[in-house]
Amino acid sequence: MNINPEFNSPERPNAEEAMEQAMSFIFQEFIEPAKDHITIENAEILTTIGIIFKDIAEKAEAYYTLKDKGYELNKNSLN
Repeated sequence: MNINPEFNSPERPNAEEAMEQAMSFIFQEFIEPAKDHITIENAEILTTIGIIFKDIAEKAEAYYTLKDKGYELNKNSLN
């Protein structure tokens, strides 16, 4: 979905940075204002969701790096 058809960014945003910004926004706009009403169970669920989102972003960034640069053998993994 392209909201602004005139926007043409030549650079792909970093998935980890984008996820960090999104999570910060969600915290500031939704979680922080409701902190007095969040139960321990909901806090645990939110923590799990945050961890999963961070993992997804790391894997996405690794995928894009692999796709852009190709597979590079790590010299530290050689015997």
